[in-house]
Amino acid sequence: MKKILTFLFVLSLVPLMNAQWIVNDLDNAAGGLFSDPAVLNTNWFTNGPTSFMNISNNHTDFMQGTGSLQWDYRIEAYDGWGGYGVRTSYQPGATDSLPYLDMSAGTHLRLHYKVLTPANMSQDGSAYVEFKMAEIDADGNRDLWYQHISLDLSDSTGTWQYCDFPLVVNSNNTLGFALQFGDGDGIMQWENIKGFEVAFVYITAGGTTNTPFVTGTVLWDKLEMIGNRYAPLEVFDDAAATNYFEIDYMSWAGTGASSVALSNNTTDFVEGTASMQLDYMVNCSQSWGGYLNMKKTLTAVPDSFVNRTALPIFIKNVTPLTGTDDRVTMRFFISESSSGVNEDWVCEVPIDLNNATDWSRYILPLVKGDYWTDGNGHQHFPQDGFAQPWWSLTGDQQFNYDQITSWKIELSGGGDDYVPNGEQFSGQLLFDVLQQQGYRSVDTIPPVPPLNVVAVQGANQNLVTWEDVPNENGEKYYVYASLSPITDVNAEEVDEIATGIVGGTQVVSHVLISPTTNQDVTYYYAVLARDESTNWGDPGFSSPVVNTAKGMPVIQETTLANFVADGNLTEWQSLPKFRMYVSDGSGHICTNTVIDNDADLSADAYVAIDQNYLYVAWDINDNSFNPVNPSLASYLLDCPDIYIGLYDYKHSKHSSYQRGSTPDYHLRFNEGQIRSDESNSQCDTLVAEGVNYYYGENFPDGYIIEARIPLTDLATKRNDGYTGTDVISVGYADRIAFDLGINDNDDGTTREGMLFYSSLDNDNGWSNPKVWTHSWITNWWLVDVENPGSTVTEFNLAQNYPNPFNPTTSIRYSIPEAGLVTIKVYDVLGREVAQLVNEEKTAGSYNLTFDAAKLSSGVYMYKIESGKFQETKKMVLIK
Repeated sequence: MKKILTFLFVLSLVPLMNAQWIVNDLDNAAGGLFSDPAVLNTNWFTNGPTSFMNISNNHTDFMQGTGSLQWDYRIEAYDGWGGYGVRTSYQPGATDSLPYLDMSAGTHLRLHYKVLTPANMSQDGSAYVEFKMAEIDADGNRDLWYQHISLDLSDSTGTWQYCDFPLVVNSNNTLGFALQFGDGDGIMQWENIKGFEVAFVYITAGGTTNTPFVTGTVLWDKLEMIGNRYAPLEVFDDAAATNYFEIDYMSWAGTGASSVALSNNTTDFVEGTASMQLDYMVNCSQSWGGYLNMKKTLTAVPDSFVNRTALPIFIKNVTPLTGTDDRVTMRFFISESSSGVNEDWVCEVPIDLNNATDWSRYILPLVKGDYWTDGNGHQHFPQDGFAQPWWSLTGDQQFNYDQITSWKIELSGGGDDYVPNGEQFSGQLLFDVLQQQGYRSVDTIPPVPPLNVVAVQGANQNLVTWEDVPNENGEKYYVYASLSPITDVNAEEVDEIATGIVGGTQVVSHVLISPTTNQDVTYYYAVLARDESTNWGDPGFSSPVVNTAKGMPVIQETTLANFVADGNLTEWQSLPKFRMYVSDGSGHICTNTVIDNDADLSADAYVAIDQNYLYVAWDINDNSFNPVNPSLASYLLDCPDIYIGLYDYKHSKHSSYQRGSTPDYHLRFNEGQIRSDESNSQCDTLVAEGVNYYYGENFPDGYIIEARIPLTDLATKRNDGYTGTDVISVGYADRIAFDLGINDNDDGTTREGMLFYSSLDNDNGWSNPKVWTHSWITNWWLVDVENPGSTVTEFNLAQNYPNPFNPTTSIRYSIPEAGLVTIKVYDVLGREVAQLVNEEKTAGSYNLTFDAAKLSSGVYMYKIESGKFQETKKMVLIK
C-alpha cells in the first residue's frame, strides 16, 4: 500500500500514565461509530437464524463522558467449529469519504468494559472478542487485521475493567494483529486505518440441530491509544529545571515585558512523572503587540525523524486567558539550518485559549505550508503545516525538518490594530509529551531490474527464477507472463502469476493450461521488485520459452434445451467433461486431508452457461455416501462446490470476493438445496430441489447432481450487505477464474477428505480467488468463429492476439444488440488499409483473423463502429 501523509482531528483526553488519545469516547457509538442497522453482517447473517449482535447507547452506566456502548449478543455455533457475529464501522467498498485514523504514535489500544451479564454457554466452549482494523490504501484496497483481545466476557465482578492490546503485527492473533484478508499488499501501515470491525466468537462443537449458543451483555467505553511507538521529542517531566528552556519574555521592554512562571505539575499529567505548568502574562506593550516563548535546543535529531509525518502535543488549558477574545495565538517554531543559514518555520497550534479544556492532543503536520491573510489584512500562520515568517524569509526556503536544531513554543499577542496598546493577557496552561507520529518514505530510488530471469521447462509448467536485486531489504517480487513479448506488465494480455514474493525465494511455478487440447505455447516472463518504501522497479525479462500446456475442458456456452433435473445425465454428454481423479493427477488432494483412491472420491463435472442460466452437473464416485447430518455444517457433509468468476478477467484474479461488474461466486451443492457460501455471504436457499435441482444417490456407489441456476438469482440473492445487483457478463472466448472442490465424509461424523481441481487450492479458495485455476467460455484459441446469442451485456473490442504479430492476428469483439458492424484498419497517417467487417450482426461475441501479409512492418490502428459505439486499439506488425 502507498505510504501517505495523514491528518487527525483534535480529540480530547484525560490524564493517565501514558500518552493517550481517545480514538472514540463511545458516548453515542450506536448509530455513530457503528451503524444500526448494521452496514455489513446484519443479525440474520451471523451463524444461526436467531443469532444477533444488538447495540444501543447506555446513558445511565458509563465510565466517562455521557454514555457507553452496550452489546447484547447471542452467538450460535451453527457450524461444526462454532459461530460468530460481526459489526463494522464502515461499508466495504465505500470508504473514500472516511478520514484516515493515524494509529502510528502509540503502542497499545485500551478498551474499558463492564460485563453486565457474563457469557452463558449452552455447551462448554470458549467465547471471546476479536477487534479488527481495516487498513485501506489510496486505491481503496483493504487489508483486514484482527486480534483476539483479552476482554473477559465471563467477568462477574460487575465493575469497570480495561484490556490493553498491542499495536503490533503477529501471526499469533492473541499477541498482535494478524492479517485476515488481504486485498492490498499485506503490509500493515498504522497510519492508514479507516475503520473497525468487532466479532463475537463462540468456539465449540456445533451444528444445525440443537445448535449450541452463548448469550451475554457487555458495555464498552473510551477506546484510547496509549504509549509511544517512537521516542518523544519532549516529555516535560522536569521542564521547570534551570536552563531547561531559553525563555524570552521581552525583558528588554522593561515595564512592558511579559512574564513567565514554569513549574512541574506532579498531580495532573498525561504520562511520566509530571507535566509542565505555564503561568503566563503576555504584555502587548508594543505597537506590533507582545509575546513570550520557550526555546529548546536539540543536541541530536531523533533517529528516523525524516520518516515522521506529524508532531502530536498534549496541552490542557486550565485557566482561559483574560482580555479581549482571540487576540493571542499559540505558535510552534522549528528552526533548521540545512542551507547554512538559520531558518524558522512556524505552525499555529489550533487551541482555543479563551476556553478551558481538558487534556487535548493537537497535531502539527510536518509539511511545508503557507501563511495567509484575512479580510482585515492580518497575516496568519497555517495550522496544517509550517511556513516561514513573512518577516524572515531566509535560506533555501525548503522545509528540512529532519535537520532541526531547536524548537520553541510561543504565545503571541496582536498589536495596536488588534487591541489597545498595553493590554495584558494572562492564563495557565499545562504541557505534556511531544510525540512523533506517522510514516513516510524518503527513499525515492526504485530497485534495479532483477537479473538472470530464466524460465525452465517442466511437465506442463515453467519454473521462473531470478536473482534478487542488490542493496535492498524487505523487497517483494512480482512475476508476469504473456504469450507475446512484454512491453507493459499492466497490459491486458499479460498475466500476473505471482505477487508479493519475499526476497530469497527466487522461484515461482507457472502451471500451463490451454483450452481443450494439449498445445505448444511460447511464454515470455517479466519479474520486477518493489522495495520496502513501495518504490516499483523496472522489470527484468526472460527469453521466450516453448513448452506444452495441458489441455483442459472449457465451459460450454450453450442452452441445455433438454435439461431435466432427474439424475439422468444423457443431455450432458455432449459437453466437455472436467475430470477430478487422484489416479491421473487431474484432482488435487487438499493438504492435511486424506483420499485413498478413485473409489474413495473422484468425479466428472460438466459446466455450461447461456443468457439465463448457469448449468452444473456432477457424477461423483464415493464408496461411503453421507449427505445428511443435522449436527454438522454444510461443508462437512458429502457435497461438491464450484468457484467461479462470471466476468472476463484480463490481468489477474481477485484476492477476495468481489461484487458488481466483476462478481465471484462460491456455490455448494447439498442435499435439498444449493447455497451461496462466499466468505461474506450465506444464502441457504439459492436453489431448492425440484425442477431446477436434483441431488441423489447413484447405485452402487456415489451420487449424481444436476442443477440449472438462474443468473438473476445469482446476481441478487447473495446477502452480504451489498445493496446493488451483480452484472454477469461473459461471452465467447472469455477467460474466467474457476475451480471445483468436493468434500468427503466417510464415517458420517466428520470430513476427512477434500479434492480440488486447482493444484493451488488447499481449502483457501473459499476466501481467495487467486488460488483458483481458470477456464474459458468455449475455446479461446479458435479463430474465424462467430457465436451469436451469447451472454453479452456490453460492447467490447479486445486487444488483438498475438501483438506484436507476423503476419496474422486474432481480433475478438462483442455486441449486446443487433446492428451494422464495421471494423477497419488504418496506418499511422490515418489511411484505411483494410476492411475486416462491414455487415449486420446479431448480438453475440465474434472472433476474426486479420492477415497482414501484404502490409509492411509498423504500427496500425483498428477501429470498430456499431450504432453509437466506437473504439480504437493499436497493434504492431513485425516482419
